[in-house]
Amino acid sequence: MTLPPWCLRLIVLVEARAAPRLQTVEGLWRKSTRERPGSMTRFIRDRSLLPACEIDAIIAGAPVDLIDFQRVAAQIPLDERPTMRDWIERFNEGVERLAA
Repeated sequence: MTLPPWCLRLIVLVEARAAPRLQTVEGLWRKSTRERPGSMTRFIRDRSLLPACEIDAIIAGAPVDLIDFQRVAAQIPLDERPTMRDWIERFNEGVERLAA
């Protein structure tokens, strides 16, 4: 059983966002084993669970976009602030357009 593409995209996003701080591990799975790499993104790429161009687009742009979203959202009063769900929905729509 494979996760749906939107879940795989979020995994790639989370790992890309964490990458600058991953000093002693390969990725969110930490270290490679015989069965899998330490990076979930590498696993997704190796198994072709998402197209390579989609993975590359997420790594290149999504972490910066997420930081921008968080910075702007912090300026908005809490009761008027957009939710993370709003950003994730826009993120998935954008990646789907890139993949098409």
